[in-house]
Amino acid sequence: MNDGLDLLVLGAHPDDAEVHVGGLLALASDRGLKAAILDLTAGELGTRGTPETRRAEAHAAAKLLGVQRIVMDFPDGRFTEEERFRVRLMAEFRSLRPRVLILPAPEDRHPDHRRAHRLGREAAYYAGLKNYPCEGKPWRPEAVAWVGGEQPGAPDLLVDVSAVWERRMAAFDAFGSQFDQDPSQPPTRIAHPAFRRGVIGRAMHWGSLRMCDWAEALWCEKPVPPALLHLLAALDRHD
Repeated sequence: MNDGLDLLVLGAHPDDAEVHVGGLLALASDRGLKAAILDLTAGELGTRGTPETRRAEAHAAAKLLGVQRIVMDFPDGRFTEEERFRVRLMAEFRSLRPRVLILPAPEDRHPDHRRAHRLGREAAYYAGLKNYPCEGKPWRPEAVAWVGGEQPGAPDLLVDVSAVWERRMAAFDAFGSQFDQDPSQPPTRIAHPAFRRGVIGRAMHWGSLRMCDWAEALWCEKPVPPALLHLLAALDRHD
């Protein structure tokens, strides 16, 4: 019997999860599912904010979403796909025991996102091998999915997040050091108003395909794993 997580979202940096699937996480919490965010780094190389500020914002956002959050100490911009990082991530997967794992996009402008996808995918597989020396009992997620990058293309799955949209955006906005339009801070792409509009615009577009107000998108290998379909069915129910 699995007493672990129903859903784990992996991010390279604090705020990655909230950019893409904050609504999905909020829905999971509202449906009584066990969900968490695992950030590989504290985002210490970011142009804005300190690691301490970003950790505080990350935990405030997770509280709004109603999920657990773990921030690891991989070096921002300098973690690799070497075994020493893979084994540490394997140990986290074995400890958290997620049924469904959501990864960063395999293709994205940020190298950390691409690398986190590859590292997470390998760690998820190897964590299930009993003879691979690593802390914890073997565990492999039943389903792996991922979010979209800059040019994601047609999604494989859409989740109606209309019921939690305001809370989802409140969690996004909790990262004030990253997204506020503060003229006293250095200009960055994600602090430009267009970035927030892009998050909203994509959710409106995905919603138009689902015939709802707001939706979030996922991609996965085919055939779609049953555990992922079961998760989405649980999120889509209307009590």
